Amino acid sequence: MAGALDSLFKNVAKSLVSELGQALDTQITYTRHLNTSYDVTTGALTQFEIPYEDIYVPIEFVVSEEEEGREQRQAKLYISPDLIGGSQPTMRDEITFTYADTTCTAQITDIRTYRGGQEYLYILLVRF
Repeated sequence: MAGALDSLFKNVAKSLVSELGQALDTQITYTRHLNTSYDVTTGALTQFEIPYEDIYVPIEFVVSEEEEGREQRQAKLYISPDLIGGSQPTMRDEITFTYADTTCTAQITDIRTYRGGQEYLYILLVRF
């Protein structure tokens, strides 16, 4: 029974994220940052990343306030695992989207994972 409920929740979350993201027309690029590699002989630092481009997710703009003489904004994003390759978000990952006709790169500050026997929804709090 638990497996059936997990599948139901996963499908509902996936459908809601997809439909609301499309309806609200909020398109993002989610960049997953993987481990870096350092070559001792050449001194080259290689960073590995996987971009998930042009995905639609619901975004809830939470707050905009002044911090040290500049504007600080926060938002919540709702993401289903299938949109980011089934991987768990990390604080190193970043999100790029358009806000007020400007391309913004957001830093993830909080990750909420909703799951049963399998993950079905992530709610990310980001700062930009």
